[in-house]
Amino acid sequence: MTLKFNFKRLYHFIRRDLTIRQSSIRTALIVVSAIAFVFFLINLREDHRITEGEFVNVFGLFYIPLGVLFTFFICKESHDSKANHLYFVLPVSIYERIAAIWLTTTILYTIVFTILSFIVGQLAIITGGVLFGTKFHVLPIFSGEYLGFGMFYCIIQPVFLVGALAFRTNRIGKTLLVFVSVFFGVIIYNMILFTMLNYRYDVHLGDAFASEAFGLAQSDFSVFRMLFFVGLGPVMLFVAYCKMVEKEV
Repeated sequence: MTLKFNFKRLYHFIRRDLTIRQSSIRTALIVVSAIAFVFFLINLREDHRITEGEFVNVFGLFYIPLGVLFTFFICKESHDSKANHLYFVLPVSIYERIAAIWLTTTILYTIVFTILSFIVGQLAIITGGVLFGTKFHVLPIFSGEYLGFGMFYCIIQPVFLVGALAFRTNRIGKTLLVFVSVFFGVIIYNMILFTMLNYRYDVHLGDAFASEAFGLAQSDFSVFRMLFFVGLGPVMLFVAYCKMVEKEV
């Protein structure tokens, strides 16, 4: 098979993945839409209006958890001993396979879920006009908080993609365990490093001076932190690529 990236094959692979899973995807979206509709109606009862913050609260409640579950669901076929041999002999390069999974579970998912949330919220406003006398207004969906949710999901989604490909059983639990362990490991490492570097200066965690020192350190290393978050996604996608190569071989 040629390794040249082909957008036509990419399109057909995405279409293939969505077609064979359309029933489960449709059911999940219907259930989430029904629950979100109720939450939107509850927000309408007090001021008869859905604000940007209220939309983001309902949107964020489902957006990231459902996206993570969708990622694991899309990668489930690669672990199926009865079907994975057919999955890996499809005429698609590994580059196209990883790109298709990422585009489906990140970009396409975000667009579809945003449109769906807007439609459900707008239907809730119309229904609220009948039940509560709500005046019709266009649901505000784009805000800084909305963009923040989108950026955060784009950063962490490749981490769960790696977990979805790396673990055969209890994939969500094991991925969360590794994620939380690394998170707390970094915190403990920072605390130990801070103590080692400042023990001679009589600086203790919890002191006002220590808090100021932490603030200054965070300011000094803000550029490195930004580079870390920007680079996390591409690095995890490369790890996912390596995992896919390992499975295909």
